[in-house]
Amino acid sequence: MSDSKGSVDDAAISSQVDQPDSPLVTQLPWPPGFTGRLANFIYHSSYSPVPEVAIVASLALMAGVSGRAYRTHTGKDLALYIILIAKSGIGKDGIHEGIPKLVRMGNVPLAADFVRQTDFVSGPALHKAIIRTPGFLYLKGEFGRQLKRMANPMDTPMQELRTVMTNVYAKSYYEGRDYSNSENSMLGVEWPALSFLGETTPGSFLDSLTDDMMEDGFMSRFFTVSHTGQRPKPNEAQSIELEPNEARYWKELLEHTTRYQNPINMPAAGHVGFRNSDAYDKIKKFENDCIDCLNSTDDEWVRQMYNRAHLKALKIASLLAVADNYAVPKIDLGHVAWAITWVREDMAIFQRRSGRGEIGDSDQSRERRLADAIERYLTQGAPDGYKIPPAMKLAGVVPRKYLQISVQRVSAFTKHKLGQNAALDLTLRSMVDSGYLKEELKDRMVEQFNFHGKCYRVLALPPAR
Repeated sequence: MSDSKGSVDDAAISSQVDQPDSPLVTQLPWPPGFTGRLANFIYHSSYSPVPEVAIVASLALMAGVSGRAYRTHTGKDLALYIILIAKSGIGKDGIHEGIPKLVRMGNVPLAADFVRQTDFVSGPALHKAIIRTPGFLYLKGEFGRQLKRMANPMDTPMQELRTVMTNVYAKSYYEGRDYSNSENSMLGVEWPALSFLGETTPGSFLDSLTDDMMEDGFMSRFFTVSHTGQRPKPNEAQSIELEPNEARYWKELLEHTTRYQNPINMPAAGHVGFRNSDAYDKIKKFENDCIDCLNSTDDEWVRQMYNRAHLKALKIASLLAVADNYAVPKIDLGHVAWAITWVREDMAIFQRRSGRGEIGDSDQSRERRLADAIERYLTQGAPDGYKIPPAMKLAGVVPRKYLQISVQRVSAFTKHKLGQNAALDLTLRSMVDSGYLKEELKDRMVEQFNFHGKCYRVLALPPAR
């Protein structure tokens, strides 16, 4: 039960297991407080329970429910954009089943508008939905397919959709639209709070990313979570109810936030403060660290990564605080620590992928991808099936054959306008010109290694991002 209006009973919550008992539990911490209880319900009510699925679902649900009703201490809404990246068939259905189930269990009629499982086919369609219902969670399955279309500059509907999602993020006012037929015109709306949760596979996600998606800030708005595990065993004993005290508190929270659904005459938003100076100091230090990292580089990809990292962490910490006490939300040290841990992991995964050239379609991305393949070759050698003499690796000589196989499924090469082979040759030529590689004479390679084919001696490797 609630110990006071708007505050969940901490004792009742802590008496239950905060983290699911599963061999697949994520290495990252389970959400604290009531958000953790929502995640626990989604996890145990899923036929294929996956921790990351339950965690992102609970976080996205809280963003959809309370994104418009509250402000951070810096004056931003609490809406979030989240992408879950995981292999197909691992149990991502827990998102699309668990979130609507929790909304229905609240038994608050107007709460149904908090979640939209609609396939918006264009920017104007999403724009209209935001104007009419300013605060909701947009659930999107197989987002990778839509992301691929957003990467195509000739796909006008998806370019418009991408523009709307970029423009509406963290805005205090969203413009309306005027049409020649005045009946179709729409007034703008204050404090739109569009939240988004999409899921995709690693291949679809990486194949879709382009350099301009980072440079215009589109991708930096997303908080990404990766799950690398396998499909879990079926959960035959699925939980289908919240505990009584949890159900009562959840209903109270939904009743409170539905008051902020109307486009006009919205009540004054709640302010999310800090419980103590330790919590504030920790999030402030993270902000200053991000600013220092941003100012230390001219690499636009890296700058975009740090640009909104603090805002993501602050929004997440604020959502955790709202979940624990919607009447008087206060961020504590645990909320901040959990939020920063997850944001840092998001950044670390991005840096690893960017450093290996897995993200983007520029010459620089292709060069990094090739450098990663060369480094892997020098440290691990080539598989026996490649039929490359081991002595070549010891001599620091890499065959073009190895590199061609390494990039044969990499979209930055396969989607090049001149074709995969030409993209590879252009990248190799650039690395030779830069002094990273030196092309070897074919006769010498035959004489030294009895190997026929173009080869390169590795002189150095480009610095990683």
